[in-house]
Amino acid sequence: MGPAIVAFVFLLLGVPHLQAQEKPWSAEGELGGTVFFGNRDQTQIAARLQLERSDSLFESSSDFRFTYGEAEDSEGVKQVNRRSWSAASNLDFRPEERWRPFVSGRLESAFERRIALRFNVGAGMRLEFQRDRLNRIDLAMSLLAERTYAREEGGVTPDDVSLVRWSSNVRIRRSYFEDRLTLDSDNAYQPVFDSFNNFNFRSRNSVSYGLSEAVALRLSYLTEYDSGAKGRGARTNQDGQVQMTVVVRF
Repeated sequence: MGPAIVAFVFLLLGVPHLQAQEKPWSAEGELGGTVFFGNRDQTQIAARLQLERSDSLFESSSDFRFTYGEAEDSEGVKQVNRRSWSAASNLDFRPEERWRPFVSGRLESAFERRIALRFNVGAGMRLEFQRDRLNRIDLAMSLLAERTYAREEGGVTPDDVSLVRWSSNVRIRRSYFEDRLTLDSDNAYQPVFDSFNNFNFRSRNSVSYGLSEAVALRLSYLTEYDSGAKGRGARTNQDGQVQMTVVVRF
């Protein structure tokens, strides 16, 4: 998928944009699901809510996600194979400046990565090249304090872990054809302060097509890599999925 992501980013940078009308706030709800039946039944739902607001003093964004999936094993017994949620928030100061400080916080839980609860808080600086809310490039660097409470596995609960991470984030958003087509690439690399081989990586790349001003269809590719997941009892360090969802904008 690496070459595809690179090509996706070049496409975002290379095509002219059209200006979108500004308003001080925006909200976006997203819902999708899949059902497979036959020899191996499987279901999955995914929901997301995103809120953004900006004025002359602050710019804030909040993101809430939930995913749940069940699959039938070879004996016909349904088991949970995915259950995760997250809540993240950012608050930027001096939003009209190209360089601006920000603070952030995040809570998450992931059955598949054996995380009972993880939270982090941090602060950093953001460099932004902005035309409007749907046509912008954000480069951010911050320092995070993080604590992870591992989920019990086989009657054994791994030790809780507290550490400090660097966090670097690149987000590119572009819209075309009077905002009917929107491309969004959001990538975060978070290594431990003194061990760059111990890291988390999150990537979300999506294409949205507006059916109306309020409703759109979205195709997303999401991947998360947690180098400590196997140590907590997970089968693999990486989780990825492709989602087709319906988006409602306010």
